[in-house]
Amino acid sequence: MGRFRHHHSLILPVFAMEERLDICSILPEEVFIFYILPCLTIPDIAECKLVSKTWLRLVRKYYSCLRELDLSPWDCMVTEDYLINIIKHAKILRSLRLAKCWRACNTVSVSFLAETCSRLQVVNLSHCGSVSDHAVQELAVKCRELREIDLSSCYKITDCAMWALADHAERLQELYVSSVYGVTDYGISHIGFKLPSLQVLDVSYCFRVSNKGLVGFVQTDNYHLKSLRIKGCSKITDDFIQKLWAAGVQVNNMF
Repeated sequence: MGRFRHHHSLILPVFAMEERLDICSILPEEVFIFYILPCLTIPDIAECKLVSKTWLRLVRKYYSCLRELDLSPWDCMVTEDYLINIIKHAKILRSLRLAKCWRACNTVSVSFLAETCSRLQVVNLSHCGSVSDHAVQELAVKCRELREIDLSSCYKITDCAMWALADHAERLQELYVSSVYGVTDYGISHIGFKLPSLQVLDVSYCFRVSNKGLVGFVQTDNYHLKSLRIKGCSKITDDFIQKLWAAGVQVNNMF
């Protein structure tokens, strides 16, 4: 039998070594999934899988309940396998942030993400240099609820990705492609004329974007663009910025 002692006015059981408590058999699994595991970091949760088969099952069930996931704080430690081992269970995921997780994000992993998590609405792949046009095409085609995508500093991205988003991501509201040098007037104009749902666009330092690429944002009557960042876009003239302002677009060319 366990003995008891007072500690900070609480009565705590003292168990002998041979009477070690199996906490998984005491608490309902809902307590672990909704109260305990959410308090841990993702690396700690990954370690929990190694404790026992019961913990492995609990972690997988926790992943299956995830709606939002941010792996950006552990960018250097997240690999392709690490990411896939999470998202293969997270089929109802709505938001995934992978900024600077360059070891994890490539054509294979992002295509698997699109196939598995088709209900995604927010995806941040910024500063992931291996993300390709094909990967973005997979997201655009298979994640039809996509509302926000950040591809900033993804240097392999070109106009092909913009065309895919314009043709398939009908609900897209926010698009960030700052410092993506493969994006030109052709890609942005496609966005301009085919995505009336877009509200926020960042093409900062896309030095190949000019007035021509932004014409759709001032000529399309049903457009709802509210914010446009164009810092470093020297081909966009002051006269055209005035037209954007007149169309109700808040232009930021300073930072």
